[in-house]
Amino acid sequence: MSRNRNAALLPPLLRNVTPFAVQNRVYRLNKRNQLTKRTERVSMHSLDANAMHSFAGDASQGLIEPCFRYTPEQVANSGEQPYVSDVVLSKVERREFFYGIEITAQSNGKLTCVDFNSFLPILPSFISIVWLPHYWNVTPLERVETLQMIRHLEPYIPAMPHFSVYKQTKKRINEFLSLNFKNLLAVRGDKRDDNQFYLYGYQLIEHARRVRKEHISIAVPGYPQGHVSLDKGKIDMDQNIAFLKMKVDKGADFIITQMCYSAELIIKYVQAARDAGIVTPIMVGVVVPESLEAYKLMEKITKIKLPAEKLAKLEKIEKDDVKVRKFFVHLALSTILKVLDAKLDVYGIQFYTMNRFGAVHDVLRKLRKRGILKETPPDACEDA
Repeated sequence: MSRNRNAALLPPLLRNVTPFAVQNRVYRLNKRNQLTKRTERVSMHSLDANAMHSFAGDASQGLIEPCFRYTPEQVANSGEQPYVSDVVLSKVERREFFYGIEITAQSNGKLTCVDFNSFLPILPSFISIVWLPHYWNVTPLERVETLQMIRHLEPYIPAMPHFSVYKQTKKRINEFLSLNFKNLLAVRGDKRDDNQFYLYGYQLIEHARRVRKEHISIAVPGYPQGHVSLDKGKIDMDQNIAFLKMKVDKGADFIITQMCYSAELIIKYVQAARDAGIVTPIMVGVVVPESLEAYKLMEKITKIKLPAEKLAKLEKIEKDDVKVRKFFVHLALSTILKVLDAKLDVYGIQFYTMNRFGAVHDVLRKLRKRGILKETPPDACEDA
């Protein structure tokens, strides 16, 4: 799964292309060849009947009834969905702008509801659900809310559970992999315990790739401002990229940058990744808080703050919720436009919704109005 390629082995016709273009094209060719080996159902990796039966067990064990409303098209086309990495790669190959959404399973003690009809006319290309620290102790593992919700989503939209190494044993990691989810966002987690089997995300990636081979799509986070555990007072870009490259070399299929309110820093991070030889597809994570309260909550969780000049502007309008929402919508749109203008082969945005979709819809409307977010031609859907 190594993404490093020796230039001497390149076909002669590719040797005159710019280094990044060469690497990118070879990565895609190799990736596409790898993906063609995947079958719709692989017996050694598929969920057996007994596992399916145990998943549909007694409600007293913690089964939930997710709150999702699907579009008529999603219902009509329900069934086996593509790997998220296939979707991402297909979009990038066509240089087509796309987006995904991230949610958590609950808000204020209630299951998160998603009405996909509200995203029409252009649906998210995939959805991911956060792994929370207390999930490490939920038994049986398939009763974790995130995993139950993913199971319900899988027939209707490519769906990706997050999974953290926090407090996980080797047995429990293997148990997760045996559930045969097609997709995974592999994370270290914000916390660490001395007794957990792995301390770092790259170890989980290596383990998952070894066990599931090419039969799992693996996404990884990228941190323009460093991991939450690091000192935010000083950004060590070389260290951040070194950590990212390690995850890619262990088998990551694509990268999603984590929260950052500075387009300039995001661009610098992506450019540094490209300069380091990382040609893996990169999506940029964007958050659009709907209120000052929501912003402060995310700051508390992630330790990521607005740049000083932007924070000063926010403080002048902090008592006006309408203006605060417009501020963050404008900031998100500006960030997206600047990243696209940087021409770094980035076409995908992942919205960290915090289970609030109003401001995200505002951004999507503006992107459609500008002609950036467009419906996929019917014949292009076959690529994924």
